[in-house]
Amino acid sequence: MAWSRLRAVVEGLNTHPRSRDALAAVAYLLFGILLLHFGVYGIWGPATAMPSSGLWSAETAFLVLLILMSALATARSTHPFLVLGVGVPLLAADLIIGSSLGVVLLFADFVYCAFRYGGDRGVRVVLAAIIASCAITTLALLLWPSVDAGAVTLAMQLALIVLIAALWGWNVRSERQRTRAAMTDDHRQATQRLRQEIAHDLHDLVANQIAVAGLNIEAARLRIAQMSEPSDEIDESLAQAALGTDEAHSQLRRLIAVLTTVDDLSPDTATVPGDGQLDTLVPVGRALVRRGAGVHEILDRAPRAAGIVMRVLRELVINAVKHGEGDVILTTKADDSGGVRVQVTNRILAPDRVTPSARAGSGIGITGAALLLNGIDGHLESAATSDGPWHATITIRKEHLV
Repeated sequence: MAWSRLRAVVEGLNTHPRSRDALAAVAYLLFGILLLHFGVYGIWGPATAMPSSGLWSAETAFLVLLILMSALATARSTHPFLVLGVGVPLLAADLIIGSSLGVVLLFADFVYCAFRYGGDRGVRVVLAAIIASCAITTLALLLWPSVDAGAVTLAMQLALIVLIAALWGWNVRSERQRTRAAMTDDHRQATQRLRQEIAHDLHDLVANQIAVAGLNIEAARLRIAQMSEPSDEIDESLAQAALGTDEAHSQLRRLIAVLTTVDDLSPDTATVPGDGQLDTLVPVGRALVRRGAGVHEILDRAPRAAGIVMRVLRELVINAVKHGEGDVILTTKADDSGGVRVQVTNRILAPDRVTPSARAGSGIGITGAALLLNGIDGHLESAATSDGPWHATITIRKEHLV
């Protein structure tokens, strides 16, 4: 019973990052206070000339910095780059007054969380900043004629701590991406096999029965035509039944086509595709007009959904080009729940300008796109509105923008 409760608590913390961060922050704070109690501060030099007692003693300064760093730790996995950025000046202040082990450990954890939980673009920026800082510090120490040996030791130890934390976070991040890619591929193959089996069963069990029913209806109509006094009501009923079987067969074939067309329900999380390729889908004389935030910025914040969103956007832009006229408008904005809405808008062709290639399609592409978004708890709305243009809107939940 106790083990089951403990496992339930651990699973709850895994699904609620804020609670997990709050628990980690409390643990760091208590551990740091314990270290201060035993005098583990001034580890890289004596504390500055502060009064040994009173409100603004060295111990008080270290405690205030520890509390501030622990407060930042409550958002260590939800806003890792913001936490790391604010933690840098706090670490600098801690170093100036001699440094405490609790603050140093918290900063190392911030570096680790930035590499583990941050987006690909942010990780590249942090990595570049670390490399640049190390290079500048090394040059300054080499060119400074009277550099203190303690400063060199401090720089080397701090660089080693940051390097270990960064490598640790990078390793966990890479392992998670490899595991996710392997699981995604297994899920894709299993889902594809399942859809093929469903499509095969639908064809063999349902489509054949519909075809048999249609044949029997036609046979009954032939028999009635041979009667001396055929009933118009019976003939009309059989005609309606024949239309119903034809429509059922058409809808079933459409469903089978959707099952066999949508070949992937999960994106490749290793890369985040750019949105420049969307411009190539719009022919000469028309343009893709962007409004709001850049789509590539949104995809960088949502690596798990990037591949699917790009595939759906390609389908929507192609439909807008094929069935509409004028420029295609791509609008990206945040919604009230903290998620993101990406909308594709185009002007519908006038009835006298509709060409055979622009006639209403089967809807397989839009249906497949909606299925793809359902796989990541997304949503797609595609319909004409009262103001005339056609709007297709992708809604991405806040949970996928991390």
